[in-house]
Amino acid sequence: MIRALWALAKVGVVVALVLWIAEHPGTITIDWMDYKMTFHVGLFLLFMLVVVVVGIILFTVIKTALDMPKMMGRYRDITNKDKGLNALAIGLTAVAAGDPKAASYQAHRARKFLSDDNALSQLLEAQSARLDGREMDASRAFIALMDNKASEFLGIRGLLQSALDCGDQEGALELGHRALILHPKQDWILSIVYDLEIKARNWDNARKILYRAEKAGTIPVAKANSDRVAMLLAQAEQAKAAGQEEIFFRNLNKAYKVDPHFVPTVLRLARMYLARGKRKAAISIITKTWKHSPHAGLVALWGEAYKPTKENDLMARVRWFEKLLSFNPESVEGLQALASALIKEGLWGEARKYLEQAEAIRPNVNLYKMWAMLEERATHDDDAVRLWLEKAADAPRERVWICSETGREYDQWMPISDQGLFNTIIWDFPQGRIFAPSLFGAASLHGSVVNPMLEAPKG
Repeated sequence: MIRALWALAKVGVVVALVLWIAEHPGTITIDWMDYKMTFHVGLFLLFMLVVVVVGIILFTVIKTALDMPKMMGRYRDITNKDKGLNALAIGLTAVAAGDPKAASYQAHRARKFLSDDNALSQLLEAQSARLDGREMDASRAFIALMDNKASEFLGIRGLLQSALDCGDQEGALELGHRALILHPKQDWILSIVYDLEIKARNWDNARKILYRAEKAGTIPVAKANSDRVAMLLAQAEQAKAAGQEEIFFRNLNKAYKVDPHFVPTVLRLARMYLARGKRKAAISIITKTWKHSPHAGLVALWGEAYKPTKENDLMARVRWFEKLLSFNPESVEGLQALASALIKEGLWGEARKYLEQAEAIRPNVNLYKMWAMLEERATHDDDAVRLWLEKAADAPRERVWICSETGREYDQWMPISDQGLFNTIIWDFPQGRIFAPSLFGAASLHGSVVNPMLEAPKG
C-alpha cells in the first residue's frame, strides 16, 4: 500500500512538472562560436532526458564489463563453498559410518573447495586420517587446528584421544590440563584428567582435580570422600615405606577426619596409637567405628588393646569382649568374638548362647566352624563336629575384601588393586560359597580345629 502511494506521488510530480512547462512556453538559445541553436523548452528537456538515460546505460554497460571478473570470482567462491560444505557433510557422515575411503576422498574435496584455514575441513582430514590408520597425518592436522584460536580445542581433543589410545599417559595429562584451561568445568575433561593424575600417582594434584570435579557435580560427594580417603591412605603407605613416620601419621589423621568409620583407616591409626603407647586413643576410635561398622579386623585389634588389671583374673578377657559387644549388641562379629573368648575359658554353656544368637541373625562359615570347635572341646563328639563342618561347607561366607570391578578377593584393603584399579576394593559378601572340608586345611577332628576369631584378620 505504501509503495503504491509512493509511486502515485512520483507520477503526480512528473505530471505536475509537465503541466507547468506546458503553461509556461518559451525557448532556449545556445550561442557557441559560429553556431546558434534555439530550442523549445519542452524539446530541450526531452533531449536532456535522453542524454541522461543513454549515459546511465553506457555507464552500467562499462561498469558491468569491468566488474565481470570479480563477479565471476564471487560466483566461483560461492559455488566452491557450497561444494566444500557438501563434502564436509558427506565426509563427516562417512567418518561416523566408519568408511575411511569415502572420508579421505571427501576430506580432499573439502580442502580443495574451502580455504586452507577452514577448521572443519582440517577436522575432517584429521578424523579421516585416524580412521584410515594414518596417525602421523592425523596428528599434523590436529596440530594445525591448534594454531587457530577458534579451533584450538578441537586440536587438543584430537591429540588427547590419540595419546590415550597410544597409552601416552604423560602426553595425555599435559593435553588434558590444556583442555581444562579452555573448558574448566567440562565433566568429561575433569574425569579424564582425574583418572590420569591417579594413574600417575600424583596424589596432591589428583585431590585438587577431585575438589573441582566435586564442586562441578561430576563426582558425587560420597564417592569424592571415599576417593579422598583412599588417596590419603595411599600417601600414608608411601610415607611409611620411606620411613617418614610423622607424614604417615599425619595422613592417617587426615583420612580419619574425612571418614571416621572407614575400617582400614581406623585399623592403621589405632595400631599406630598402640605402638606409641596411646591405648585410650586407640580404644576410643575402635569403639566409635565399631558402633557404626563392626568388622572382624576391629575384633583382632580390640584383642591387642586388652590389658588385664589383675593377674589370674580368668574372666577379665571375657568382660573385655562383653564390653565390645555392648557397643553394638546385634553385631554377629561381636557375638562371635565373645563366644570365642568364652570357649577359650571353657565356658561352654555361655558360648552356646552367644553362638545361637549369632546364628539367628546371620549364619556363616566362621560361625559353624566355631560350633565345631565348641563340640570338639566340650563333648569330644566326632559326629557332632562332623555335622557342624558339613553345615559350614554349605553356609554363606562372611564378608571379605573384594574388588568391585573384577571380583577378586584380597586379604586386606589396598588403595590400588593388583590390576591397577583405584579404590575398587570393598568389604562385601563374595559371590560364591566354599564347598569342601578344605575349609580347615589339614586340621583333624581331634586336633586343633582353626578358630577364625582368634586369628587376626588383616585390615
